[in-house]
Amino acid sequence: MTANTIPFLVQKAYQHWDNAEIVGTIGVEMESRSRLPLARTLLGRALELDPISHPEWYANYAFAHFRDVGNLSSDGERIFVDGIEETDSDFLKASYLMIQEAEEVAQRIIEDIEHSQDLSVQFAFGYALMWRGEQERAWNVLSKAIANLGEGATPLGLDLYCASMNWMRGQGGRINMHTECLPYLARLIVHAPNVYNYRGLKVQMFQVLQDYVSVRDTALETLAIFPDEETTMYALAMAYHRLGDDDNAIAWYNRAIGAKPSFARARVQLGKIYEQRKQLDLAEHVFREIATAFPEYQMGKIDTAYFLHRIGKYDEAKALFRFGYDRIKPFERATVENHPEGKVLFEAMKLRH
Repeated sequence: MTANTIPFLVQKAYQHWDNAEIVGTIGVEMESRSRLPLARTLLGRALELDPISHPEWYANYAFAHFRDVGNLSSDGERIFVDGIEETDSDFLKASYLMIQEAEEVAQRIIEDIEHSQDLSVQFAFGYALMWRGEQERAWNVLSKAIANLGEGATPLGLDLYCASMNWMRGQGGRINMHTECLPYLARLIVHAPNVYNYRGLKVQMFQVLQDYVSVRDTALETLAIFPDEETTMYALAMAYHRLGDDDNAIAWYNRAIGAKPSFARARVQLGKIYEQRKQLDLAEHVFREIATAFPEYQMGKIDTAYFLHRIGKYDEAKALFRFGYDRIKPFERATVENHPEGKVLFEAMKLRH
């Protein structure tokens, strides 16, 4: 069994079930690779064994709940609260700030952490501010933190700084990613070559820059180390498509689906390529597979409804759209309501308020 594959790591975790360090590290890896039920199992066990030494595990454990399609947000919030009570960690408080909707609670957290001299806390604080929509303040916090980073240092949260740079540049920020982000990603990868998240952020950086040759090359380098990483396969397929090589794009979308059959986004993009090629029967087959491969994923039904509407199956498209929209999460509704095809279907069904 190849090292760094999911089966290898899961087997290793169960072989060392009483070792919090191993189980927790693999649990974090499972969360970063979107194996959320596995992440919850492993991180729950790791925190049972050692509830104090790794406050950051609580954040990964919480997000393994928030990110799932199931209604697990209340469990995720409870994990943050329990972790803060157990550890009194400022890093964890900063991470909790990202999802805190109560303004009074958020302000108390900010008062607790904003003057911390711990770079890990400042990286997490800046990242949270970014997600709360305070972009200028986030930039100021992150800029000061990175200016104080020692040569060769790789503190907890440095990846959050890199993720923030990716997001800000993607939103139109004038950030030189080759100086403000890439050197720190390279440092992290050298420090921990078997951590997927750092390589995934490097792929994402080149996607933000729309440098699809580098996306392709970085994705291939990543897959040489993480051969069953379907998100990287997806990025590679998208790069091939952007570079005009749809045969390779189709091959890699199919490999991504093979690695994770519930991978709806890969099915959507594969279906769109077949649609562009006028292979509508194949495209329809791929779109309709989403409901079987991942029935809990309501956004997949929305994407299928868009496709059915495009090929003239209006009544079915409207019925499926209504079904999916009624069941998606509140934060997903804005995306659908602002989508050009979503607006058309809303108008067709007179759902717009």
